[in-house]
Amino acid sequence: MNSGTRTYRQTTRARATRQTTERVLQAAHDLFLRLPFDQVTFNAVATEAGVGVQTVIRRFGTKDGLARAVGEWVAPQVAANLGDPVSGDPAQVAGAFARHYERWALLTERTLHQQDASPVLAEQAEGGRRAHRAWVAAAFAPRLGALGPDARRQTLARLVAVTGVELWLVLRRDEGLEHDEACAALTDLIRAVLPPAP
Repeated sequence: MNSGTRTYRQTTRARATRQTTERVLQAAHDLFLRLPFDQVTFNAVATEAGVGVQTVIRRFGTKDGLARAVGEWVAPQVAANLGDPVSGDPAQVAGAFARHYERWALLTERTLHQQDASPVLAEQAEGGRRAHRAWVAAAFAPRLGALGPDARRQTLARLVAVTGVELWLVLRRDEGLEHDEACAALTDLIRAVLPPAP
């Protein structure tokens, strides 16, 4: 076998391995969305992905290992969807979170609700909270920077709360607001929390 043929086969094999891994991660992600963590089994993931159960075990080892891999696979997608804060304008911030939560609210909620079921889910929930707080702090840095320490801490806490996934789900799912209505409500709530511009 010449080196060109060997390289082609290695490339083909690597691509097939990546595609299989992607199918398993997508299957696990979908199952984690539908089922409680303790009900997701390697057999179910393998069936959903169309692979053998040994493939899942060999690649991820444990269910926590699989959950960590799913989190690492999803994290860049979540970050890209939200994007970096571009301004502290309440309407722009509300629009960014509205777009973000329309795609990721259910996964975020499930992770938060099940964080006691697995150390990995607890890590992911805490990482999500830290990232959310940092994003909000960056978006509103000029307004927050003009406040004294106590007012800054309290205002940031309120902004983190009103832009959290829980409120978005109350507006959209529990109260049945349309997307634009929920976005407008979120904009109003952010404005209500912000101190007057200097």
